[in-house]
Amino acid sequence: MLRQTLNSSTLFEQTTEHEWSLSAWRSTQLLLNDVDFVVLDTETTGLRPGPDRVIEVAGIRLRGGEVIDSFQSLVNPGRRLPSFIVKFTGITQEMVSSAPSAAQVFPDFFNFVEGATLVGHNVGFDIGFLSNEAHLLGQAFPIDGIDTILFARRYLPALRRFKLDFVAEHLKIPASNRHRAMGDAKVTAAVFLKLLALAQQQGIQTLGNLRRRLQLPVTWSGDITDASISKQLDQWRVDGKLAKKMASPPRPNGGLFLNPAWKRDFPGKPGVYLMKDEHGQVIYVGKAKCLKDRLASYYSHPLGYTRKMDGLLQNVREIETRVLGSELEALLVESQLIKQLQPPYNVQLRNYELYPFIKIDVQHPFARVYSTKEVAADGARYFGPFRSRRIVDVTIELIQKVFPVRTCIRSLPPQSKPSDPCLRLHLDRCSGPCRGNGDPIAYAKVIEQVCAFLGGEREDLLDRLRRQMLEASQQMNYERAAWLRDTIRSADEVLIGQRLITGAVEANNLFIVYPSAHQEHNELFLVRHGRLVQQKCIPHELQAMKEAILELLDVAETLGDPPSIVGKAEVDQINIISRWIHRHSDDRAFFPLQPALTNADEQSLLAQHIWAEVDAVRTQPLMIAPDEEEGDFIKRCQ
Repeated sequence: MLRQTLNSSTLFEQTTEHEWSLSAWRSTQLLLNDVDFVVLDTETTGLRPGPDRVIEVAGIRLRGGEVIDSFQSLVNPGRRLPSFIVKFTGITQEMVSSAPSAAQVFPDFFNFVEGATLVGHNVGFDIGFLSNEAHLLGQAFPIDGIDTILFARRYLPALRRFKLDFVAEHLKIPASNRHRAMGDAKVTAAVFLKLLALAQQQGIQTLGNLRRRLQLPVTWSGDITDASISKQLDQWRVDGKLAKKMASPPRPNGGLFLNPAWKRDFPGKPGVYLMKDEHGQVIYVGKAKCLKDRLASYYSHPLGYTRKMDGLLQNVREIETRVLGSELEALLVESQLIKQLQPPYNVQLRNYELYPFIKIDVQHPFARVYSTKEVAADGARYFGPFRSRRIVDVTIELIQKVFPVRTCIRSLPPQSKPSDPCLRLHLDRCSGPCRGNGDPIAYAKVIEQVCAFLGGEREDLLDRLRRQMLEASQQMNYERAAWLRDTIRSADEVLIGQRLITGAVEANNLFIVYPSAHQEHNELFLVRHGRLVQQKCIPHELQAMKEAILELLDVAETLGDPPSIVGKAEVDQINIISRWIHRHSDDRAFFPLQPALTNADEQSLLAQHIWAEVDAVRTQPLMIAPDEEEGDFIKRCQ
């Protein structure tokens, strides 16, 4: 049976399946210098092919490292452009209103790319839109191509971020006219040619070898059938209204690259998974409450949907799973493995050395509060590290709004002349030391309050903010009430995290006890000074639980005072624990251990209490609030 097939490595022609396979195979044997590549780029009205449309398209045809042709055109989408698209691209409504329609532009563009291998930066995005435009016109379009993101990951291993700007800067390629189709296509073409030269230097000489090197299918098994088939589906028309469209091929997903037989062995328990490439190197580490469900989702994950996933599934040749006792353990082990293995597709948890601190120059009579990435022995107080600059900025903004602290960096009297105060003085948010008559003693007390807050010791601050929120609401000042509501959430997050991070508050030394993923066992976590010291998987038996608790209490007692400085490598673990406690605070699975650290009777009492509560509510563990007074806790245990 004849069918019309369009693939990036074949010509637009009607042929039999056998002839297509032979043609595709022959194309893979071409030397790279003899292959026609088309580097393409599109600008669109949004992110969803169908509801969103192409407004500009450009292509550059390359052969033997030289530009042999180019194509560029604006496209009238037949609808209003969103304002953010106008701002992002510089393409105005007037520009597209006078541009030719899709029906006028794309037949010429499809002829332009005929017979070429497509190339793009996040090429799946562009192909998705161009395939949709082709279907609206009753035509077909290639469904695969070479992605320069994947290309760069393979040949630029030292690069950690693969946005086009970063790759171009790394390769010393100047970028101009960005976020316009031809401007981006030119930069992508220059990047592609340099990467292609690197591949050729490493012995890659044919298109087939290149595709194998990038773990792309040498011949694409799916086909785009003739658009004259009868099955009808809803489709957006060129005028923006719903119409009928012809059936389109399914979008390529992870099932094309992941072995379906692996699904049988994925365990239905919490743990971590390690994705490995053809060389056995770990390229991605993830965690899951249920490994079977999480890993099964990758099989239906569309390719090119997010840049984080670009090239990942194509490179996976093995998936190792490690079953763990609980979700919390999976979170902690994931963080440890990412730091240890530095997988190229994990970014968020591996750059811990860049985490910021909050610094307060307490030796200065009028200290400032600001962020820094360096900790020095300069007499200042440091708080952190924090997981992100955003949290630091939110925290500093909160401090500046709640406490009357100095924010300016100008020199103060008597080193310089008195200056006019800023607006903060008139809003009672600063004592105005710039005027030369500030009170250092009173200011020092304010700084003490700030340090107490950053140390997690100022619950009364939240009470004050809640009262102000209620007052604003009663006065129908809803904008201020909403701001205070968000401020309370931010303050609560800071307080919860800093109790564990900053370290000296004894209420943060605790046991966490949860039912294990292993049947009839409990997971017992010893947290000391905000850090996980030990974890044990203990049978759900009275004697075994008591022995494990007493053993861990002996370990906790030897740790003494908390470290004066939190290492940057520890921040993820401390933040993971603090956020997890905050998120599960209603589970009542937390038991302060401070009273039992130095007294044998208290140790026995605590062990008995933990067993009684865990055994009584096996599926709903009890929490002893971290901020509960030790005396009240002992009375309640008795």
